[in-house]
Amino acid sequence: MSIKAHIVAFNANEYCDLLAPMFPEVEFTFDLARGSFSDPTYECEILISFGLILKAEIFRRNKKLRWVQTLGTGTDGVDDQPDLVADAILTSMRGIHAPQMTEMAFLMMLALNRDLPKMLDNQRGHVWQRWPGLILEGKTIAVLGLGLIAEALVTRCKAFDMKVVGITGTPRLVEGFDEIRTYDDLPGAVADADYVLVLTPNKLTSKRLVDAEPLAAMKPTAFLINLARGGIIDEGALIEAIQDKQIAGAGLDVFDAEPLPEDSPLWSLDNVIITPHMGGMSEAYVRQAMVVLEHNMRAYLDGRPGDMINRFERQ
Repeated sequence: MSIKAHIVAFNANEYCDLLAPMFPEVEFTFDLARGSFSDPTYECEILISFGLILKAEIFRRNKKLRWVQTLGTGTDGVDDQPDLVADAILTSMRGIHAPQMTEMAFLMMLALNRDLPKMLDNQRGHVWQRWPGLILEGKTIAVLGLGLIAEALVTRCKAFDMKVVGITGTPRLVEGFDEIRTYDDLPGAVADADYVLVLTPNKLTSKRLVDAEPLAAMKPTAFLINLARGGIIDEGALIEAIQDKQIAGAGLDVFDAEPLPEDSPLWSLDNVIITPHMGGMSEAYVRQAMVVLEHNMRAYLDGRPGDMINRFERQ
């Protein structure tokens, strides 16, 4: 009897086309993430999907699940499911997003430095207006979270002659960082930064990590950039900080509620760049994800679960 694997994603067919020839002993099926789930979702042994699009009903009904592979960097939407089979293996795509996420960080910094939205508005209005922009050279970036993306980012920052300060809950030496600080002293750690970049994982301990206190400690010329999760920043405090000119502006790719509600004040704030949670997306995503999928599928089928990468251990 073949092992059943079900994939739920907007491009699930692409993964099926690549995986099926590699693993003929597995019966692959898919849904294209259009809000409904076909029968194989509730009968499969292996489920591959972005965690946040999955419904609690799946885990209540499917007691055959033995492995859930998320297609995102974290396991949000799966690891907190009370009905997930207790001994099911849970793995993620942690680390594959480094190229596009680091480029997104630079896109935000450069766009805020040069006021790109104003440039585009002037272009549409046929306005010829010049002003001096900020540069990255000699600036300080404080990075919240010292994971694989932060490690990739630091080498790119050094190419621009920037000072890089890492902020973490587990202090340790990381190559390339000029200084390592802790979340316990977050206001002090961000006080001298020109850019505060949020990359920290979405955990209970990181909820509202960036609230009014660290925002008040930032320089009035500093920018906040969030590429992690919306819940890490207190959006109300951020709106007040920008309105009161406590900070210079923000680049935001993630939000408390997504899509960002039409009535959110963030849409109309000056010096705020909003993107629709696309920092981790890229033309290379399927290729990047397949490295993890092929390795983990082979280890699972060979009975080597300990060799599967990016395992998440539930408490």
